[in-house]
Amino acid sequence: MGLGAAAAVSAQVLLAPGGAPGIMTATLAGGPVGWVAFLSSPPTPDDLGNFTAQVDSAVTVGNTYGPAAMTFWYKLTNVDQTPNGAPLVSLGVPMPSAVPVIVDQQNAGRLSGLGINTGASISFFWTANPVLETQFSGWQAIETPFTRYVHGKVGAIDGTSEDVVALVPIPEPTTYVGLFALGLAGFAAFRRFRA
Repeated sequence: MGLGAAAAVSAQVLLAPGGAPGIMTATLAGGPVGWVAFLSSPPTPDDLGNFTAQVDSAVTVGNTYGPAAMTFWYKLTNVDQTPNGAPLVSLGVPMPSAVPVIVDQQNAGRLSGLGINTGASISFFWTANPVLETQFSGWQAIETPFTRYVHGKVGAIDGTSEDVVALVPIPEPTTYVGLFALGLAGFAAFRRFRA
């Protein structure tokens, strides 16, 4: 593990894109240590007025993927919930590409029971143990091979979804070159099709 890991590691879950959901188990004693970036979002109400969520996010450097690889940490708080709202049951974190990631979670706070890697995002679920009003989740740690981050958005979900500001990984510069080449090939094919 890297700088953000506590000493009491008991298990990790490898989530491969499109694979079977990973059953989450409590693995670490605390939250991120030695972070290089930390962001606490403002309380963010959903568009329907059912809940107000806050997400704390942090980035640590050094993990299973190497000394420069980043681990992304998230803690979800249900700041407020209206009588029409439901407890928060999921957090979705966008991923820049479909790579396997290793996920840990912490003992403090509500523990998620399930993690899923769709290839475009990592989702944590608290369906059996929802994050009730004024409660917060345990820290979720996502070990990635990525070495860059940006202020982006994650999805807090109670049945409806709301985007909340957080630190998220971004593709490496070589990925942009590949995407640009793919775009050029698509444009060339489109021009040939029109001709």
